[in-house]
Amino acid sequence: MAIRIVTDSTSYLPAGFAAQHDLPVVPLKISVNGVFSREFVEMTADVFYAKQKAGAKAGTTQPGPEDFIAVYAKLLANQGDEVLSIHLSSGMSGTLNSAYIAAEQTDPRRIRLYDVRTSGLGLGFMVMQAVKLVARGAVITDIITMLDGMQPRTHIYFLVGTMKYLIEGGRIGKAAGVAASILQIKPILTVKDGIVDVFERPRTMRTARDRMWALIDQAVVKGIESIGFHYTGNRAEVEAIQTEFTKRTGIPSVLSQLGPVVGCHTGPDTMAVVIVDQAL
Repeated sequence: MAIRIVTDSTSYLPAGFAAQHDLPVVPLKISVNGVFSREFVEMTADVFYAKQKAGAKAGTTQPGPEDFIAVYAKLLANQGDEVLSIHLSSGMSGTLNSAYIAAEQTDPRRIRLYDVRTSGLGLGFMVMQAVKLVARGAVITDIITMLDGMQPRTHIYFLVGTMKYLIEGGRIGKAAGVAASILQIKPILTVKDGIVDVFERPRTMRTARDRMWALIDQAVVKGIESIGFHYTGNRAEVEAIQTEFTKRTGIPSVLSQLGPVVGCHTGPDTMAVVIVDQAL
């Protein structure tokens, strides 16, 4: 009897992790000028950001149930095996709903679904911990208990070059009520209760960056279990921030590019930090 973890492409895992652990990753889909492609399969991030900067019209959609059915059926070929399918926030995407339909049509008794209420490395770090627990022989209920404990300890803070992509894509969440005023400031955004929210409202990018560093420094003092930095089409900029973090703290970190599905809504000049606080 084996437990198999499944996730989706918005986990933006470190390069090679999925292949190393034989981890199925179901891709979400990105449309560019009306043509849909699977994230990282037919559309790479760098190609997408070049098109986005050139003014291409983009949109996203979740995988269909058939995409999950193909994965689940293969993983459950051995009688007694189970699947724990871990996905981005249901408040941001219909991906979990597609997974639910697929589970019902495959074998709902052997498939458990989990909503991490976030995305990016917030999802990725939880998936990585789940994979570790599976290797140690944990059962699904133990893994879910671990995930429940990680959720309140996982924080994402991000800056975007412009709010227009979030507004146009309808992914602005609780920030919608202040969209007009936000266009005049450089907010630090976060994910709260499964949707995008405004964390603070600095008026300049310099102030916002200084505040991001303050949040990172506070987390270091409290204790960090995991930390990662996200970029979109601005790797050199965010890589420099990661390098500075390493010099300051010596703490290992992950550098991960946000793919087209998230970058479609945040834009080509996004930087983010994902922090998992040390468990008490």
